[in-house]
This record gives sequence, C-alpha cells and structure tokens, in this order.
Amino acid sequence: MHQPIRENLEEFLAGATQRIPQEFQAHLEACEECASELRLLQTQSKMLRSLQCDSGIEPRAGFYARVMDRIEARGPASIWTLLLEPSFGRRLALASATLVVLLGTYLVTTESGDNSMAANPVTVAYDSNTPLVAGADTLQQQRQRDAVLVNLASYHE
Repeated sequence: MHQPIRENLEEFLAGATQRIPQEFQAHLEACEECASELRLLQTQSKMLRSLQCDSGIEPRAGFYARVMDRIEARGPASIWTLLLEPSFGRRLALASATLVVLLGTYLVTTESGDNSMAANPVTVAYDSNTPLVAGADTLQQQRQRDAVLVNLASYHE
C-alpha cells in the first residue's frame, strides 16, 4: 500500500470522505493494486460492523452488588494462603527434603577421616611417662589421676 492511502486509510474506512485529500482519490484511480486492497479492507470492515450488537447489553439487576460482595468476601490475600495451596506446598516440601539431603551429604563427605583420638578418650588423656598399672599404691594412683586431669585441661585439637 502506498503512502497517500496509508495516511488516510482509517478516515476512508470510517466513512469520513470529506476529510480525505484529492491525492487519495487520484492515487486510487491510478493504482489498481491499492484499489483492490482497499476494496478487501472495506469488505472486512463491513463484516466486522455486522457482528456489532445493535442495542446495548445491560447486566441483570444486582450484578454490581454481587461483584462487590465477592470482592469483599475474598479479602486480602495472606502469605499463609499461598503456602496452603496444594501445588506450592508440594514444591516447598520437595525443595526442603532436597536441601536436607544435600546438607546431610555435605556433612558426611566433609567429616574428618582421622577419628582415632575421638574414638577413645582415654588415649587423649593418657600420659605415656606414667604407666597405668592395676594394684599400684595410692601415691602412684594419685599422680596418675593428676596427670590425666592436667592432660584433659590442657588438651587442644
């Protein structure tokens, strides 16, 4: 479609022929392509106008009151309403379970492999210079207890 037709197409289809310039009519007479396209557009415009309802359609009595009642009954939406929605609740539960599994896997795989000291607390507190002998005298037992307490108090990992 050429420029003079494009500029005045809406006015022509609306039926406002008094505002259309003379060059529009001259171009339609000279250009058969624009004239045939304009005829197609006029046909389509008439078909669309035939679909239009002649009289205004009014809603039944009380329509607006029912709409306002529904709006007021619905009330403001809260975050709990979203959480209780079944599809969102399932997604949230699945995401939480996945997070627990991933964190558990991380904790298990990053655990230190050297557990020999933590497995037996006597090993940590044992003084190698003082042997633990069953039936030793009370002075030696007191020294061993003191050594164990000192080792426990000064133990650093």
